[in-house]
Amino acid sequence: MEGATMATPEERSRAARIAAHSSWAQTPDRRERTQPATNASPVSLEYWEKKLREEGVVREEDISKAAVNARSAEMRRRALKSAKARARNRAEKLEYHQNRHEAWERGWRPKDDL
Repeated sequence: MEGATMATPEERSRAARIAAHSSWAQTPDRRERTQPATNASPVSLEYWEKKLREEGVVREEDISKAAVNARSAEMRRRALKSAKARARNRAEKLEYHQNRHEAWERGWRPKDDL
């Protein structure tokens, strides 16, 4: 490979994006192409049914109802975690602004204001 140059990360990324767009442009049924990934995701009931079957705790006739409950529990866990993170971010932002206000009251000024 004399005289050949290595592609930079940016060039490889650009080529990969072109290939991905070309591939999707040739895809007749997008839903069919993404269905396996959707089924393997915690959003789908199939995911939870498979997981419950593997655990072997729930009777087969109760799997579909248990899958609905398992998915609901997971989504509620995620919502709670998200709400806590948003509250933490709000508290941090408030503390930052309060500290900045207190510093301003004590006479501190940003360098740009001088």
